Amino acid sequence: MLGLILIASYPLNLAVMFIFYLVGIADLTYSKLPLYRQRIWTSFGPERIPIKRRDAYFRGYRRIAFGGALNLLMLVHYSM
Repeated sequence: MLGLILIASYPLNLAVMFIFYLVGIADLTYSKLPLYRQRIWTSFGPERIPIKRRDAYFRGYRRIAFGGALNLLMLVHYSM
């Protein structure tokens, strides 16, 4: 029920989606900081990320995916 209210309330759903995107990007940036300090700018996958920060890496992608799913739900809801 709370999910339907969140999708249907116009300014709140945009704010929540934006917050999920921002926090996800912040988690990804935090997890890759040691690589940036070593001047490794492009790396794909969690192999080079230190083990202590891999949780933040995966959590960041989950938050971005959840924000994207919320974005798609809003598009479907408002297109009808």
